[in-house]
Order: sequence, then C-alpha cells, then structure tokens
Amino acid sequence: MRPAATESPPDFTLVVSGQELGYLEPCGCAEGQIGGFPRRDSMLLQLTSGGKNLLRVANGNLISDARRQSELKAEIGFTALKEMEYAAFNVGPRDLLLGIEQLKYFSNTSGIPFLSANLFQGEEGVFQPFVLHRVHLEDLQEQVAIVGVISQQFEIYAENASADLMLKAPEDVLRELIPQLSSECEFIVLLAHAAIDEAKALAKAFPQIDIIIVGDEQSEALREPISVGDTVLLNPGIKGKALGMLDIRSDKGKKNADSHFQLLTLSERIPDSPRMMDLLLMYQQMLAAENLTADIQQEPLSTGGMYAGNASCKTCHPSEYASWKKTKHSHAYHTLVEKGHENDPDCLTCHTVGFGFQTGFISEPQTPTLADVGCENCHGVGGNHVKNPKPGYGKVTKANCLTCHTSENSPNFDYDAYFPKILHEVMRTVATE
Repeated sequence: MRPAATESPPDFTLVVSGQELGYLEPCGCAEGQIGGFPRRDSMLLQLTSGGKNLLRVANGNLISDARRQSELKAEIGFTALKEMEYAAFNVGPRDLLLGIEQLKYFSNTSGIPFLSANLFQGEEGVFQPFVLHRVHLEDLQEQVAIVGVISQQFEIYAENASADLMLKAPEDVLRELIPQLSSECEFIVLLAHAAIDEAKALAKAFPQIDIIIVGDEQSEALREPISVGDTVLLNPGIKGKALGMLDIRSDKGKKNADSHFQLLTLSERIPDSPRMMDLLLMYQQMLAAENLTADIQQEPLSTGGMYAGNASCKTCHPSEYASWKKTKHSHAYHTLVEKGHENDPDCLTCHTVGFGFQTGFISEPQTPTLADVGCENCHGVGGNHVKNPKPGYGKVTKANCLTCHTSENSPNFDYDAYFPKILHEVMRTVATE
C-alpha cells in the first residue's frame, strides 16, 4: 500500500482498536483522562453519519486478569463491541484467562467472530482462523480477509488456560492460509498479538498481507504506520486510549491501494455516548449486586502490623489532621459515592486506606475510619507506630504518590506542583524527592 495521493473519498475505512486491558472508561478522577467506550462509540457514530464506510476490528486483550470483576467487564465489553458493530475480535493471550468455554459463549452471544488461526486444542483449531468481510461499494464489492494470530511468546497463557492448548508458530499456519486467501480476497488484514519485530518478519515472509495490526502490551501506539514492502503495520496502543483509522482507496479492486492513516485520541472533548453510559451503569449495578468488594482476597501486609485509621492519628497529630481534612484526599471515598462507583474494587484501591490488604478498608459501614485517602496511604501502615510512637516512621516518597497518580488516572500529575497542596508540618521534615 502507498500513501494517499488524492483527496477522493476512501472506499472504506479500517478502524482498529484493542488491548483495553480492562479499561472500559476513564475513572473520572482528574481532567485530561483519555479513552473509554463511550467516547469511542460517539466517534464511530460521528464517522458513520459523515458517510464513512467503516470496517471495525478489535485486536483483543479486552481484560487483564482472571478476577470475577474481569468476567463482568468482558460481558459488558463484548456487548459494547456488538453495539458498535465490530466485524472481528482477535482473541488475545489475556482473554484466555476467561477460559475457552466462556470465550465461545461471548462470541455466540455477541455475534462477533472470535479469531485465532494458531491456537489449537490437540489437532483442532479452537476458534475460526479468519473471517471474510464484504465491503459494499457503489459499483462493486471487495472481499477483505481478517486473520488472527498470537505470538508463541505468550504460550504460557495457553498452557495455563488448559493443559491441551497450544500455540503453533504463526508463520506455519499462515504459510498454508495466506496463499489461499490471497487468491480469493482483495485485501488481507492480520491481527497479531506480537512485538513489532515479529510483525515485521511476518510482513517480509508474507508480502500478500496488506495490513498488520500489532499489539503486545508493551509497544507504544504508532502515530505513523510502518511500511515493510507493500505491507502496512499499525498499532493503536493500549487501554483504549485511541482509535486507529486507515482510509483505503482501492482503485476499483487494484491490489496496490492508496491509504491514509490517523490515530484519533479519545480525549474529553469527545462526548460520551448515552448507550455506552447505560452499559457502564449496568456494569456498576452488577458490581453492587455481586458485592465483589466483600469477596476481595485480603493480602498480608509485608510490613506487618495493622492499619490504625485516621482517627488514631488525630490524637497525637491534631494540627496535621486538621490540615488533611482541608484536602481533596479527605473526601476521596465520597467522590466515588457521588459517581456511583463505591462498589468498584478498581476504584476503592486508590480512594480508601488499605483496600485489598488485611486490616484494610472493607466497606464504609464496617471500616469508616479507613474511607478516603488517609494518613496511612502516604505514611504507611500505622498500627505499630500507634502502639509505640517513635521517630523513623512515616517517611513519604514520590513513589507513594505514583502508586495511584498514574498516567491513566492522573495524566496531568506533577509531583513538584501537587505535593505542596497536601503538605503539613510533619511532612516538611520527613518528605524526600
């Protein structure tokens, strides 16, 4: 494929996404957050209403882990992809954490073809290797083959999912598949869970492939495509922050097509789609109904001791407690209540003290003094210090802040600018860069 030489309308636009890793929407804790299904849906609806002929494909890894919460995310996520009319979903290594039967169930209920050309159970392929999609143009139809593979570097995910699952080498299955598809289709799109270098090697080995969508959880989004011969490599990035859009002008079926690529960041300027917001409200209701917060496994504290709660600190540090009460940290839990996210384990981790750890936050009725971002979020587990107050406890470092102030949750976070806003006298003497 070569760069677009004209401004004529594209025959169709390939929309690529994937690697959400459990991020269905921005948490809403700070300005500048990007991504999310509601904005994605609004963008797709806008493009469709503007006359774009869209072919939507997902490169998998919708979830990140094997928790029950991830199963609920998958249920909502695949419903969302169905409503957004995705044509194919390449099963990712992390998706295998759901189990094969659960994935097949989601494929059946969503109606979306789940792909994997090199995932085998014994001698049988687990999912269909490809799907053919017809693009309807004014005076002709073009057939696009969409193929999915997983690099063998992710073999451990297959082994953990089932002892009889295996990943064959992608090049071995493609060697048989690509010549067949090349004779039947105008375009071949490969969805590949693989690193850039492996994708480049596949492009060299199979020049019949027109487009390779790359995703390996580590690689940054590509703002410009990488060309290997006539094959174009795209990577829309991780956590659903952007959509990749490739406008394709096929010159009435000729193989050497013009193309134009955009990486569209899903910023807060894009409105939320009401139907996706309804789905995400349903997700929060599901979390509440299952009371997942009560079932979270509490990990032992590596430091020993136990959480003491903010009230325990107030006795000896009244002025510091008073200054904390003036910060946003002191009502962090109640921002979740206002948003209806107080039953979301993903949110509670950074809006309470010690959630997910022994003696940490469980619920507001059970552990009210551990609600909000409190003393022990910054200074560490305080039970031993309460029993035996002495110097040496409570050193605060930048790393404490970065646990929650990540690029996703707090994209504009500047430690040097933010830290003074929460500073009180004790911290002036113990804080370090």
